[in-house]
Amino acid sequence: MLRRGVELQQAGHYSEAIQAYREFLKLYPDVPAVRSNLGAALAQEGHYEEAVQEYTLALKADASNNGIRLNRALSSYKMGDVGGAVHDLEAVYSALPPSDPNYRRVTLLLAECYLRQGENGRVIALLDPLSTSDPDNSALNYLLGTALLHDGQTSRGAVLIQKLLEKGDSAEAHMLMAYTQLKANNKKAAMDEVNRALQLNPNLSEAYSLRGRLAYLDSDMKGAEDSFRKAVALDQSDFDARLWLGTLLREQGRLDEAQKDLEQALQSRPKDPRARFQYARLCSDQGDDKRAVTLLEALEKESPDFLEVHRSLATIYFRVGRPEDGRRERQIAEKMDAAIRQQDEARGRSLTK
Repeated sequence: MLRRGVELQQAGHYSEAIQAYREFLKLYPDVPAVRSNLGAALAQEGHYEEAVQEYTLALKADASNNGIRLNRALSSYKMGDVGGAVHDLEAVYSALPPSDPNYRRVTLLLAECYLRQGENGRVIALLDPLSTSDPDNSALNYLLGTALLHDGQTSRGAVLIQKLLEKGDSAEAHMLMAYTQLKANNKKAAMDEVNRALQLNPNLSEAYSLRGRLAYLDSDMKGAEDSFRKAVALDQSDFDARLWLGTLLREQGRLDEAQKDLEQALQSRPKDPRARFQYARLCSDQGDDKRAVTLLEALEKESPDFLEVHRSLATIYFRVGRPEDGRRERQIAEKMDAAIRQQDEARGRSLTK
């Protein structure tokens, strides 16, 4: 029975192999190698949640097996559980010597997971040592360049853009240029770069996510929603697409739809201030001002410079009969607004000179 299962799996007949492995495991449930084989066959069929369960059972019997742990990380990643993937990848990464054939693959996948979680500093710390020894690795340069641009290190990011361009026209290079243009507030140029990236790679979820964001900023809500939904269809774990789609739906009063996407965004990045703010606003829109206040007050303590938090708290405080708190928050928001105007005016004068 086991031999038959292995033969079926090697021949690509995964559903039949799954059946054979399960029949074997009814008789011998404590064989981790067969559990691992079953997990691999399930993953090939796209049953990632079941694959993770089988890998977990295999690891209970063989906890030091990094091959099984890496396979569980890959299945977690493919099912959108980036946090679960990170947990396993960190364990595998710490155990692998740089000479191991899987070292670079694990490092790049871990960096991509960190990037999806918005942990740009960790991406930079992880990939910087590799960038000197492998300066022409396009995947590495794209991940590192994206993290650098998101982290505000534009000049270093520009160097990596140039490296990608030197290797030919690529979707990755155009995406990095799109982020650069967006930071410079050149939205049309950013959209042109995104569209060029999609011409080269029409299955790049990140490009649809950014195109949706640019359409949203241009008040094209239909185009924004279509792009966000395309991004989510390509990648269920796309945080930015989920967050922006949830925000758009909430603003349009489509609260039940918004709740699904905002909860998914929060599940992906539970500490992200933007996701927490939008979910608090959703609670308020649904009539639960008490919960909204609790969430916003917690966010205010952790992110005191988040202007919209103070504005929202002021509005809700007045609505729930706390006028003194409302006036306090409104005064804070007005002071922050004035400081921002002064900064903008100073920047405008320096550009004129």
